[in-house]
Amino acid sequence: MGGSTESERLCYTAVIMPDWDVIIIGAGVAGLTCGCFLAQKGLNVLIVEKNQKIGGCCSSFQKDGFSFDLSVQSLGECQEGGRIWNLLKRLDLLDQIRFLPLEPAREYHFPDQKIVQSSQLEPHIENLSRLFPDEQKGIKQVYEVLKKIFNEFSRIPFSLDWFNPSSFSSQSPLLYQYRDKTYGELLNQYLSNTFLKTLLSIRTSYALLPPEEISVVGMAGIEMSYFNHGVSCVEGRVEQLPFKMGEAFEKMKGEIFLGREVEKILTGKKGAIGIQLKDGLQLTGKAVVSNIDARTTFSALLGEDQIPSGFRSKLKGMRPSLSYFILYLGIDGDLKELSVSNNEVFPDDQLSKEYRDLYEDRIPEEAPFYLLAPSKVNPSHAPEGKSTLCLSMKAPHHYSRDWDQKVIDSLSQSLISRASALIPGLEKRILVKAETTPRTIQKWTGNLLGAAYGWAQIPGQSGIHCLQRTTPVPNLFLTGHWTSPGGGIAAVVASGELTAGAIWSKFEKGDLSEES
Repeated sequence: MGGSTESERLCYTAVIMPDWDVIIIGAGVAGLTCGCFLAQKGLNVLIVEKNQKIGGCCSSFQKDGFSFDLSVQSLGECQEGGRIWNLLKRLDLLDQIRFLPLEPAREYHFPDQKIVQSSQLEPHIENLSRLFPDEQKGIKQVYEVLKKIFNEFSRIPFSLDWFNPSSFSSQSPLLYQYRDKTYGELLNQYLSNTFLKTLLSIRTSYALLPPEEISVVGMAGIEMSYFNHGVSCVEGRVEQLPFKMGEAFEKMKGEIFLGREVEKILTGKKGAIGIQLKDGLQLTGKAVVSNIDARTTFSALLGEDQIPSGFRSKLKGMRPSLSYFILYLGIDGDLKELSVSNNEVFPDDQLSKEYRDLYEDRIPEEAPFYLLAPSKVNPSHAPEGKSTLCLSMKAPHHYSRDWDQKVIDSLSQSLISRASALIPGLEKRILVKAETTPRTIQKWTGNLLGAAYGWAQIPGQSGIHCLQRTTPVPNLFLTGHWTSPGGGIAAVVASGELTAGAIWSKFEKGDLSEES
């Protein structure tokens, strides 16, 4: 660590030797990715994490012999050539983490039929075309648009000027064309069958939005990150992914502080110069990266007087995503009743209907829900002869003021009763029970209102309209799902990589000096 005295640290206008080249707040996957890539370049990097372990939402826990992944059950882009696969290759971790492909990816249960979805794009399109032969051309056109947008977004250099229309439209024509469009508008452009639109819209729920609200750009990331390189889960616990990344980071001489919460981002004449922890310790750096909640970053850690009024207004007007209520169950016996591990259950084909209640802080009685059986793929999650089950549904943070046990038990019982239609006698087989609420997610991650995916991926908040990785405060950067490309593990890996690229470019140009 640097040898600055306490008085020098407190005098922000003094010329001091920074303790670190880069300080990253938050050891989620994006922060770890950013830290690893910068440490590989030889920079001196510190990651500070308020919790006692790294990983953020990509975490796991154990209870009475059962293992549960907190919120990440499956991942895209883990097979050869995918974003996560390339990350592990770059960190020399391919032989340390094994991915288990999920094929088919999931089953959708409607009252009068069941639809099986492949994890590969071509078989998926072929299946839909058999069901809706008159719509085959439109189905292909929808996915062609999503594929091209995803590819354009994947190739965007961190230095692209979003606000230069001629540069943006020439380099990314589809991104430019659909920058303000919703996915519902895209579907209406090419398809006419209502139920087909429903089937192509199901995965908008992964962004906790209906098709009429999610941006085409946001949906392209969700769909193509799965279809391009299949759907997988991590063999064992999902937290092995960030744990191995953390080990790689420390081998590259990076350092991680656990259980240390940041209280303040320090600033000087030239922008961000370091952080102050809640125990009073001040640490200086040439650049600071925030991988935590954006409003906390600018309002609590920095102070609104440090940012321009226009940016302050934009930030206050941005809308976070919804959250989840998740019930984790350890049960007796296997789950032969389920043919795949990932299932979604719908009371009807009206996907947008539940959002009317959710936006008024209610949960519909017959809300769609997820029914996941992780131990069908990962037998190590449960003792021999037993299984794990995760039941979840969308939930607004303000559904309950304090999320007391009475509220939790009521929602749990509702999910168990409805899941019993697929797993007869489920309630009598339950051995272990645990729950996660929006309040739990907010406490663990710090995300505003327990937002599961950062900002809601509506057109005005995604793509070119998302918060940029550079900020109005010089030498302060963002990474993770509060900046582009958005939520999801593959997306935040991309974000970490792009933020690292932006920072490294400044180091190469000599723009990050040792003067504060």
